[in-house]
Amino acid sequence: MAQVSKKQQHKANVAAMLAVVFVAMFALSFIGLVIMLNDMADKLDHEEQVTVGTEAPTDPFYVLLIGSDSRKGTALYTGKANEHAQVDQHSDVMTLMRIDPATYKITLVTIPRDTVLNGETNKINDSLSENDPERVVESIRKLTGADVNHYMLTTFISFENLINALGGVDVDVPKTIVVPDPATGKNVTVKAGKNKHLNGSQALVLARARKEYGDNGDIIRQANVRAIERSLINKMLDAKGNFDVYHVLSALEDDTKTSLDLSSMGLLMMEFVEHADEVKIYDCTGPYWGETRESDGLWVVPEDASTWSTLMAAVDAGEDPSGIVEMPKS
Repeated sequence: MAQVSKKQQHKANVAAMLAVVFVAMFALSFIGLVIMLNDMADKLDHEEQVTVGTEAPTDPFYVLLIGSDSRKGTALYTGKANEHAQVDQHSDVMTLMRIDPATYKITLVTIPRDTVLNGETNKINDSLSENDPERVVESIRKLTGADVNHYMLTTFISFENLINALGGVDVDVPKTIVVPDPATGKNVTVKAGKNKHLNGSQALVLARARKEYGDNGDIIRQANVRAIERSLINKMLDAKGNFDVYHVLSALEDDTKTSLDLSSMGLLMMEFVEHADEVKIYDCTGPYWGETRESDGLWVVPEDASTWSTLMAAVDAGEDPSGIVEMPKS
């Protein structure tokens, strides 16, 4: 294996760290670090040599972005097993992201959290109840038929910290909402308007609000999540972005997990930045129409295999899938 100089080594390590930023952008923060963090820190602090060999991916690939509803680390945490999301987690935000390095296309597909797979009784967001992201990945493979090999998971606190580290996000807010920030337990107001600049607390409130939108609350909430994702991607593509890589890295240090190789993601990030004017971002939702289940009174979204097949055929082909499942009228 070829060895690199101290200068090259530092450049390689910074690229690996930038990978965290790159993926975090794509992930709405729903995302992470933990894996490799200590190793990277050691390499920056010591003059040890690293080997050359990392390459950016060239084929399209899928990453499942998971937002946990765990209250741990927030002002709402009590540790009582009988209170919502105190011990067991739910994957309340799931975005299946397809990245095509050859065409610079990124596609974001919402997985409605109330979906129930055929032959099963639990909602798909219960897959995280044993705190194992791989179980969520397996459920999404069954639902979509996509070859999902990677995941990134984060929590409320990590998400909020990331948004702040990046200097906020700019998104359209469809309706003025007032929702408690889990970090503090205090109400936060986010006012309606076009291209509103939101800090971490406000972005988290927007990403969580659903009851405020009536019958179609969750699907509108997920549209808001995708809007934040788009804003983060575009911010990353701006090579002049005013944020500190090390600050972002620190923001993602806790409560995040990923199965991605951060070094290769760093190289891919640089490719996308260099071709920012060629990048296309598509987004859509999976089928979200549901019903109240008679056996327990829960609102569920039965698996719609036909619609998912049509939707994923377009996604796999790198086409714009946004009109396949129409958003609600209001």
